Amino acid sequence: MADERGLKINKTHHRKVQSLSLSSCPEKLRIHLLERNDPAVFDGAARQWVCCNWTPEFLAQELRDLRTSFRFCARQNPSVNGNSCKKTIMETDCEFEKASFDEFCQWLNGCTERSGCLSRFQRQNYWCYADYKYMAELFKDFPHLRKSVDWSCFGFPERSGDESTIWIGSAEASTPCHVDTYGCNLVAQIYGTKRWILFPPSETSNLYPTRIPYEESSVFSQVNITNPDLTRFPAFENVLQYEIILKPGDVLFVPKKWWHYVESLETSISINTWIELESDHLERVKEALIRTLVSALKKEEGAAEVTWLNPSEEIGTHAQNMSYLYQALCAMKQRTSCDVDTSYSDGTQPRYTDQNKSDILSTDDLINCMTSPEVINAMMSQALKKFGICQTINLPLKSPSVEQQKLKTTQTVKMERNSNCNSSSRSYVLDETVRSENIGSGFSQPSTEQEISEHPPLKRNCTEKERN
Repeated sequence: MADERGLKINKTHHRKVQSLSLSSCPEKLRIHLLERNDPAVFDGAARQWVCCNWTPEFLAQELRDLRTSFRFCARQNPSVNGNSCKKTIMETDCEFEKASFDEFCQWLNGCTERSGCLSRFQRQNYWCYADYKYMAELFKDFPHLRKSVDWSCFGFPERSGDESTIWIGSAEASTPCHVDTYGCNLVAQIYGTKRWILFPPSETSNLYPTRIPYEESSVFSQVNITNPDLTRFPAFENVLQYEIILKPGDVLFVPKKWWHYVESLETSISINTWIELESDHLERVKEALIRTLVSALKKEEGAAEVTWLNPSEEIGTHAQNMSYLYQALCAMKQRTSCDVDTSYSDGTQPRYTDQNKSDILSTDDLINCMTSPEVINAMMSQALKKFGICQTINLPLKSPSVEQQKLKTTQTVKMERNSNCNSSSRSYVLDETVRSENIGSGFSQPSTEQEISEHPPLKRNCTEKERN
């Protein structure tokens, strides 16, 4: 079924976000939030903040000629466009234009003659979003605006507008469904109303995650949450989801690794702050690896950045990406200082060292990490799944121990002694330890030598598969 705005909702798997009250002890609330694994809403918790008096017109008056980038997207109408509206709208599908907040307000009010370059976007056909604006940058010359934000009642007195981000959009402005790999999130609704639809981490596979378009710390869903294509994404039909409509003064807590889709129900202003967690150190190493891999593959492919790189993201050189990876590893190891030598020690590969130890991180090291048997097995598993290949295979998850290798050798010798096959035949040994490790991996284990022989190995030179 669908709600009044056309969003399809499965009531059986629909949950409400729990409502909480502010604690008399902010420090206890802080601890609770950092340990909490479910979303929560604090009704009216930010109502007394100075910024809750803000309107788009107020900001236009305060900021005057300050210009920033606005994102425009054509409105989707499933009743008119049909299946074409089932595609997820990413930021790479939008257009961007720089304008002042006064021009934005004029555009909101339909005054095309005073909206400058925004007039080319017809109000009835487009929505507009000034999203992901760091207040420390946007309001750098307006300290009184930054001081209007106060997260101390949640146990974070060190946070103000300097550690916050502002989002200003028209009705229907939205952020595609995604999950943030870093931290947890507090979101204050300042003006207007917004709909949040959240999904727990356990639903990740049912949301069909993708890293294209690439943006650091953001994993997007391929599903159009408002008009899902259940033929392509059948597992989404029974996904568990939480929904909340934020009103002015409400504050939403989004736990780590929770997916979320956000849509403005009317012209709205929101402010959020991302709270760092200890686990972010490991996530930054993962993100650095992904950044290096995606950048190298896409550049080699010759793909235009506008097709695979989120507009808010920038990709550096290979040396810069390797430096970023090394710095993430240093932070993970909690070193006090870390110098990067960007010179090429062998003429071909950048090497990175620190002051305390002559550790080296080279391109060869990265290749060895990414081509380890465990990684290749995982990649092969996903590739087979992607193309619907159901083949009985063995995927050892760990290198066999010395004892396992000895046992395997003994079993092989016994089988060869008892075999009447010629010298060109192969002996297949089923390692019981490996068999037990692969239980639950999604691959059935061969039970006989004959069964294995019926499934030849994949050829190394395969035809190029069509990319979705």
